[in-house]
Amino acid sequence: MGELLKIETLEELRNLDLFDRIVKIFDEAENNGDLVFKEASDFERIKDKESKMEYEIKVVEALSKRPNNRASEPGDDVKITQEKIADIQKKNPFLHPEPELTIIDSLFGDYRLILNKYPNTRYHFLLVTKEFEKQDTLLKPIELQLMHTILENLNRKIEKENLSERYFSFFNSGPESGYSQFHKHIQFMMLPGDFHVFQEDVVRGVDYFIPKEIIENRRPLFHKKASFKHYILKLKDDPSDEEDEQDSLAILYMYLIKRALNIYKEHDMEDSKLSYNLLMMPDWMMIIPRRAAKYGEVWQNSLGFMGLFCVKNEELKNLVLKLGFAKILEECGFPIEEDEELIVYNEYGY
Repeated sequence: MGELLKIETLEELRNLDLFDRIVKIFDEAENNGDLVFKEASDFERIKDKESKMEYEIKVVEALSKRPNNRASEPGDDVKITQEKIADIQKKNPFLHPEPELTIIDSLFGDYRLILNKYPNTRYHFLLVTKEFEKQDTLLKPIELQLMHTILENLNRKIEKENLSERYFSFFNSGPESGYSQFHKHIQFMMLPGDFHVFQEDVVRGVDYFIPKEIIENRRPLFHKKASFKHYILKLKDDPSDEEDEQDSLAILYMYLIKRALNIYKEHDMEDSKLSYNLLMMPDWMMIIPRRAAKYGEVWQNSLGFMGLFCVKNEELKNLVLKLGFAKILEECGFPIEEDEELIVYNEYGY
């Protein structure tokens, strides 16, 4: 167990040797049995011929042991009562995290970084609010900035050491987004070594821009051959200061939220149940509006939309391969349209 750490400024966070700290605490927790983790030995990589998207599927034993603490189940039409929230807080693992799993005990006073006790991959960790907040609340500008600052810190270190893995971050929000915990949390995971994500092709050669629906070349980007609706925006690589960085991230995020709300309106779905996955790497962010948390027996959160399928047993692995990656993502999200690039959404409302 490492000593408790307090970080109060972005400069402190940028200068922290965060990757080495995560590695040290994770390895100690693994050796002491404080984590439920076993390296997946059985995985397959498959490239989709139609979309050219790369997928990896593997069995993660910890998924069968990971607890569920949701306020409602996908598809339920129930009101979340104060009694239900009180019950959730009794079983909430994030309110009083184990010291052995704590990376940063106090981040800007309101947050912590903690290891995932049931990690999908090695060095999988979470940014959580210290006080209870609902997972269905919007991300705050500071939370977006913390996501981005952490990603830049980690990937700078990884690049310096010539490692082939890279970190990405994701946020599952809404009843159909695939989350298992109702306490607000943002996750950070490493991509498999030498794994190619389609978003890199989409943003390659594109400069940062503030999106505008009525200007064709300033609409959000997407991969035309993907099976699901998704929208990608390039991040600002040279903000003038911390305030400029925070503002630009917030503007892009809220633009993507409006896109998702417009899609819900198109499909006569209640905006109060808005569900989406937000993914981020140092140079882009992406939103995927969600209509279902699972297709058949295959549960899906953000990971599938990065091409990563983690299942809890061989039976589910075989089912995923039978159904097809693209079909699962299409059914959990919204099917992309042939004329997607011609669609103009209402950027001022929904």
